[in-house]
Amino acid sequence: MDALTRLVHLLALAVYLGSTVALVLVLLPAASAVEDPALRRRVLARGLKPYNVLSVGALGVLILSGASSLTEWKRMLGPAYGRLLWPLLGKLSLTFALTMVGTWLSFGIAHRLVRAELGGLPVEPEREASMIRRLAVGAWLAMGLAVWTSWAGVSLAGGSR
Repeated sequence: MDALTRLVHLLALAVYLGSTVALVLVLLPAASAVEDPALRRRVLARGLKPYNVLSVGALGVLILSGASSLTEWKRMLGPAYGRLLWPLLGKLSLTFALTMVGTWLSFGIAHRLVRAELGGLPVEPEREASMIRRLAVGAWLAMGLAVWTSWAGVSLAGGSR
């Protein structure tokens, strides 16, 4: 991976992890401290709207910058590229899982809360509480997958030298 692509890849990882850490350690606890359900939903919508854009955008940049390095690896390693098949399959599987969890967080849960707030749609307090719990659990899962995927990538890069 050339230096510019590596920088873009690492910056995208930092944006994804940073926004997800902020979601679980700042936004969700702050929203949970608000007693009024209407105000809590407004607080959540204000924080989740930029989170959705940042997290999904960062995941997209991570996928594209990571995938662009595969051709370079194949050219550089030649026939030895085949020995990376199983480690690479593991890294790609983790990437797929992270993408699914990350987009589920943004599109499956967070976007619904934002849309409900912007559209003035009713959300029962029990359902909202359930969505907040799922956001927290999903965000911790996504952070774990992001760290594991990063570790697999570092291990893969170390094995190719």
